[in-house]
Amino acid sequence: MSEIPIPAPRTSRRRLIAGLAGAGMLARPALAQAYPVRPIRLIVGFGAGGISDLIARIVAESAGSVLGQPVVVENRTGAGGNIAFEAAARAAPDGYTLLVAGVSTLTVNPVLIPTSSFDAGRDLVTIGPLATTPHVLVVRPGLAADLSAFIARARAADGDMTWSTAGVGTSPHQTMLLTQSLADLRFTPVHYRSGAAGVQAVLTGEVQVTAEATAVVAEHIRAGTLRALAAAAPARLSLLPDTPTAAEAAGLPGLTNGSTIGLAAPRGIPDAIRDRLAVALGEALERPALLERLAQQGTLPLRGDAASFDAHVEEERARWRPLLVGLSAN
Repeated sequence: MSEIPIPAPRTSRRRLIAGLAGAGMLARPALAQAYPVRPIRLIVGFGAGGISDLIARIVAESAGSVLGQPVVVENRTGAGGNIAFEAAARAAPDGYTLLVAGVSTLTVNPVLIPTSSFDAGRDLVTIGPLATTPHVLVVRPGLAADLSAFIARARAADGDMTWSTAGVGTSPHQTMLLTQSLADLRFTPVHYRSGAAGVQAVLTGEVQVTAEATAVVAEHIRAGTLRALAAAAPARLSLLPDTPTAAEAAGLPGLTNGSTIGLAAPRGIPDAIRDRLAVALGEALERPALLERLAQQGTLPLRGDAASFDAHVEEERARWRPLLVGLSAN
């Protein structure tokens, strides 16, 4: 797949190890060799079936094999991922509590809740990127034949049409905000604890529309229980080749967004353990079985380091701030 822009440069495991060694970051072998000696907890801020959960479970299996200890996924849902972020920020910085960190939550936390008792940039450090997947706008069959027809119907509804989201500021929420802005629409959001739950709400008719990661909606689209209006991507997706881009469907080339996921840890984690995790993550993301499972979900692995991932977060914060200012996290 080449349709999703990768926000972090590809870095091979050999280059990563060489870079760490050259910077003197592998000079504390005793601590790194001893770690880990017990299972590692991987916190996810959304419920089962959402893109964060799917990626976490795929990566946890391979990373656990590399590290020689189980990596156990723990779902801590609510507040658009912020409950999980706070749990991770408050955990001991010993490498045994890690966080699946969506770029969206890293981006919006300082904007939406500036008075929070924790701050992702202050209380967490990143290990590196994991994966990315584009969003697809979906509705129930019969609501609208295509994106142009949906836009016309939504304009006529003038705010009465509802859409589902896993929380204010999450990446699907951002995609719907972008849709509103570019197409001059108004929707009423309804919040759920995961992307999968939001999709279920569309399936049952509780809400009319949502934007979600390809992995979360692909099977429903293939089964005909959801209709794909458009992919929020610059090119058609290999997993859904019949789904037009927003540019093709309604002349909205700016409607591009997706879910980009990384790995983070509580600030204060020893450098040797952080480096060990970075190397293990690089090894896991090169395993053919993991790559195949991600591809089956319409998801691309991201190879890079913490610095490149942090730079991408800052770019996204600048991109989304105008749409997020004034929104409430509640």
